[in-house]
Amino acid sequence: MLCDVTKMIEKPDFILQFQKPENTEIKHIRGHWYLYERHNKYDPSIKRSRKVSGKCLGRITEQGLIPTKRRLVSVDQKPQISDVVEVGSSVFFYERTAECRERLQKYFPHLWQQIYVISFIRSMYNPRFRRLPLHYENSFFAHLFPDLNFSALYLRQFLKKLGKQRDTISAFMKESIDRKRSFILFDGHRLLSASQTMEFAELGYDSKRRFKPQINLLYLFSLSEQTGHPMYYKQYIGSTPDVSAFSDILQEVGIQNNHYTVIADKGFGSDEDFALLDRYKLNYLIPLKRGNRYIKDRLPSSQNDYEAVFTYHGRAIQCKRFDEDDCVIHLYYDAQLYADELSDASSRQEKLNATLELKANKELKRRAHNKGRLTDEELEALKPQTLAELHANIPEMGTVTIRTNQSDLNSKQVYYMYKQRQAIEQYFKTYGDTMEFEASYMRGRDEEEAWLFLNHLSSVFAIESLEEIARIEESKNISFKDLTQTLNKVTAVKIDNRWKVAPIKREVEKLCKKLDLNLTDSHVNELVCP
Repeated sequence: MLCDVTKMIEKPDFILQFQKPENTEIKHIRGHWYLYERHNKYDPSIKRSRKVSGKCLGRITEQGLIPTKRRLVSVDQKPQISDVVEVGSSVFFYERTAECRERLQKYFPHLWQQIYVISFIRSMYNPRFRRLPLHYENSFFAHLFPDLNFSALYLRQFLKKLGKQRDTISAFMKESIDRKRSFILFDGHRLLSASQTMEFAELGYDSKRRFKPQINLLYLFSLSEQTGHPMYYKQYIGSTPDVSAFSDILQEVGIQNNHYTVIADKGFGSDEDFALLDRYKLNYLIPLKRGNRYIKDRLPSSQNDYEAVFTYHGRAIQCKRFDEDDCVIHLYYDAQLYADELSDASSRQEKLNATLELKANKELKRRAHNKGRLTDEELEALKPQTLAELHANIPEMGTVTIRTNQSDLNSKQVYYMYKQRQAIEQYFKTYGDTMEFEASYMRGRDEEEAWLFLNHLSSVFAIESLEEIARIEESKNISFKDLTQTLNKVTAVKIDNRWKVAPIKREVEKLCKKLDLNLTDSHVNELVCP
């Protein structure tokens, strides 16, 4: 009926001239003109569509349409959302690396922010430099350290400038050596290089039998119960043996004190190395290669000939000590190691015996037809090898020999100290596999030096995170990648110039509580505006 009334009333000029939007209608109510929404809806009772009026859009006057007040929302009243970033990993690392920031600021006053942020991003997200800008913008570090430039041109200049400061890098690393524990480990690691202009990269084989251009990276570690802390590194030409670089890095670091104990691998076990250690008055624990002159003719004929036994991680370790004029030799027998080595050796021997037997049978068939090809001696050599012969070829199966100049340590103490060296294997696994720092694409020596230093800082962050995971007894359940991927799920949004942390999932919240990680709104805002 309302529509009929509207039609009967004479429409003024401003209504006739009004440009009505599509899907709307004009209504006359109590002397006023209004604009309403309008749409058609099918009515099953009349089996056709009928008109349905919607919400009032506003009042039509001579001045035009005045929108309905309830539909007006002031721009000033809307919450201003300006940014959404990852906040979990950023806060976790920022709060745990205050000492590193102070040292970087001390040694690199003009570059420390870039060094710190790049090292963080490469450890948490991706090692590729070309992805730095994107990860920087999406992390809370863009607000903790705003307006940093990570363009391709700047990064080239930055790497070259940083790489020229090897003396400063060296001083930075030396400062941390005396702060750590007294045990020191040395190890070499080969890094592949894809550059055609890197003078340190030379063709050679690494432990993985990869014949590619590579550099030799020698590392010095301090030792804790679970982890090898990377303390100092130096790069050498790819063809440089680890033992040749040993004396050089000792002189550069300035280690000349029996306060330290050097724990190295078998590659450092030459007479020249021991003489060098004695000259520097360093204590050492170094394993010897099998067949060495100290043990060759002194192996116990039975397990009863060992002097003592102790347990290590639930395994029985038998031991025997030999006191020499200038050192002490500790011989260990591990039954589990023996079983593993025997299993491996017998498996290989079975394959070899099957091949020898096949060759011998073929020769016998040829001889049956007077067509033999081998001499009697060659045929005799094709006999399968017995277990006794297998043991004769590997007499030291299941044994480990360690040389030390610390006569006050017993066999158990020496073994436990040496076994902590496994922490280095964990470090290089983290360095190469987890952090993806196994291959370099730098084109010059300066850029390579900068790349190695940034890798060093990133890996230190990762190792300290693994220690934190071990502290909360989650090492078996959480890897470094698990930690980063979990914390990266925590985000914060900036509303009206204040940060608000998004709701955190239950599993992520449990991890944050274990890590004692405070991610409340007030705390996040305090970090940006202390």
